[in-house]
Amino acid sequence: MKKILLTSVIASSVVFGASNEQIIGFYSQMLPPSVNVKVDERVKLENSNIEGVVITMSDGKNSESDIVFTSGDFIFPDVLDLKNNKSHKAEFGEKMLTKKLSAVYKNEDAKNIIAIGNDPKKPTKVMFSDPECPYCRAELKNIEKTLKDENLKIILTPVHDISALQKSFLIYKDVANAKTDSDKVKILRKYFDESYNVPSGSVTDAQVAQMNELRQKYFAAGVRSVPKYVDEAGLK
Repeated sequence: MKKILLTSVIASSVVFGASNEQIIGFYSQMLPPSVNVKVDERVKLENSNIEGVVITMSDGKNSESDIVFTSGDFIFPDVLDLKNNKSHKAEFGEKMLTKKLSAVYKNEDAKNIIAIGNDPKKPTKVMFSDPECPYCRAELKNIEKTLKDENLKIILTPVHDISALQKSFLIYKDVANAKTDSDKVKILRKYFDESYNVPSGSVTDAQVAQMNELRQKYFAAGVRSVPKYVDEAGLK
């Protein structure tokens, strides 16, 4: 489904009654008949008369969600809180992402989660990563420092293609036999190294497809870039 840019639709500060039916009707008249629009959720912003509205558009095969805000007869794309220096759209987006990720993460096979650190006194972060991502490599360089403050659980969701998926399979294969956190870190650094090349024939097409299936689950849930960190507490 062609991406629907809500911001361009509402940039002109359109005035209308902001009931669910009117919001749905407003967007439906600008979209193809095959696209269904629904209001999933309405949340009042604290200490204000503004509501955040989660809208989902679907053509039966693909769906896309976005957030708009309404007060009285006005609808607008974001609310910028100057006092607390934050975007309510970004905050709502993170909550939506966590909710969608939670539904997938709760059912994830343990073999696809690389757990490093197990200190019950520390919080645990879930990190979505890619062995060919330069920013992920930079994060890995500082992993010992990170582990001083939090435990990590890593899920490989490469945004790069075939070779990154091959490396992901090899990482999971080797980590399955790792005895210590130090061993796991060594394995990650081996395959994340920019100079590492996957030996020909070491990973089958079926194994690449297996890694692609894993990443697609999280892409569908809203992961758009890596490294991406999420508090595990919010996923449970």
